[in-house]
Amino acid sequence: MPAGRTKLRRLMEQMRAEPDTVEGVTAAARAKSALVAALPQQDVQRHIAALMAAVSSAYIDGVELGDSIHVADRLAEDRALQGIPLASLLEGFQAGRHYVMTQIFERTAGTEIEPAEVFECLIELDAMANEMQNRLVHVYRETELSLTRTTHAVRLQALRSLLHKGPTGNAAAVGLDPRKRYHCVIADVSAPREARQFEAALTTADGLCGMVDGYLCAVSGRLPEKKFDILLVAAPAVPAAELAGAYRLCQTALASARRRNLRGLQHLTSLALPLSVDTHPALGRMLAAEHLAGLDHDDEFHRLLAKTALAYLEHGGRTDLVASALHVHPNTVKHRLRRMAELTSFDPTPNGNGSLAHALRWWWALQSWLSPVGDKL
Repeated sequence: MPAGRTKLRRLMEQMRAEPDTVEGVTAAARAKSALVAALPQQDVQRHIAALMAAVSSAYIDGVELGDSIHVADRLAEDRALQGIPLASLLEGFQAGRHYVMTQIFERTAGTEIEPAEVFECLIELDAMANEMQNRLVHVYRETELSLTRTTHAVRLQALRSLLHKGPTGNAAAVGLDPRKRYHCVIADVSAPREARQFEAALTTADGLCGMVDGYLCAVSGRLPEKKFDILLVAAPAVPAAELAGAYRLCQTALASARRRNLRGLQHLTSLALPLSVDTHPALGRMLAAEHLAGLDHDDEFHRLLAKTALAYLEHGGRTDLVASALHVHPNTVKHRLRRMAELTSFDPTPNGNGSLAHALRWWWALQSWLSPVGDKL
């Protein structure tokens, strides 16, 4: 075996063992495809790790993909069942492929490995990636075709069309009344096999339920009465023509609720403030910079002061309630608030007509300072 190939195999073994490699490929795929980015990171990462393990093992062992190619089947089936378009799946796949190729090229630059050997390695890996991609396309289309043969598929397509702002006439054809009002519900469940156990609880006689853009969604005239251990976000009942807008808000609210580790059924309207904070991160950073310049983010005591001030605002200025929530003495709360006022312009008892706006601005600044939000949820 050529010395260059031996070194390339060692490089592949090293990359396969590094968590940063899988995380880098995952980040590349999520950055390229918005729908892939909306899926839970661990779901995307799990599939990518399996694909990389199959390809790297085949290269290291010098064999064809063979039985290992089946890992593409699960990915293709999941994305078809989730309602993720094939184009979005391939965008993510291609971005991850490009990341791996670039990493190999950069890591071999300036080494003893001859450029011709690196090129040969990349050609071999590219052929394996092509084989994986062809398998993805084939299994995705086969799964999609099998779904179209069922009555459930007709209703599922109507649901996806409705929530993607398609013609509401499709909804009438599957039992929805354009004159009635319906709730839109999104469950924080993306794995198709896990979704099945919740689908029955969310399906009603007057509604639709199924996977849309990677998550279990339902349109129903009433909210589910069952208690759930998972997170669900439900919009108020709206006319069928307005369900697409409600769905888009629920999508964003789901990410906000997940960031706060909420579970059970959460009403969209109750998430209005967190949703505003998370969808305008730049404004939150500006408010934090303006109001909290006197605090050091790395100082644990300063973080404690900020948490106390936030709890004070969230408990209506009641120091006794804040003390109970934080498990400290009321005098401790008062001391922290005084110290907060010394370091910043925080005024726990503002007077005048602007009191509500004052409290909201401080609440937003504190939220953003304590839990910074990236430009993308």
